Amino acid sequence: MKYMAIWFILSIIFLLLWTTKGITVWVKAAVTVYYIVLSYVFIARKEAIYAEYHTLPVPEQFWDNNSAWVESTQGFFFIPFLLLLLFNYYGWFQAAQGTAKKWGIALTLVPAAGVYVCLFFTFSMYGYRP
Repeated sequence: MKYMAIWFILSIIFLLLWTTKGITVWVKAAVTVYYIVLSYVFIARKEAIYAEYHTLPVPEQFWDNNSAWVESTQGFFFIPFLLLLLFNYYGWFQAAQGTAKKWGIALTLVPAAGVYVCLFFTFSMYGYRP
């Protein structure tokens, strides 16, 4: 349960990735492996930080290391995700026939950006520092 947000974010990324037309299966598989390895490394290091500083009261160094680790890996999760979203929107926009459909696709950028920001914020909470 501790890493449910990561699995939720990965499920959205994988759903978007594997339903995208125009990306070969090998690229999809490589991106999938990238995210699986990245998630493993992220969780392993986060647990190592937790095990290293698992004392009461929690030392200040724990919060510094934990926050720095999350900040350093956040871009590795979300920049490729953003590129995938932009690739999809570009393809949908190019395939749309007529101005009304193109406007409809453009308008869906607002809720998609909202979801992206919410996922980004949710992930950043792994580095929360009280």
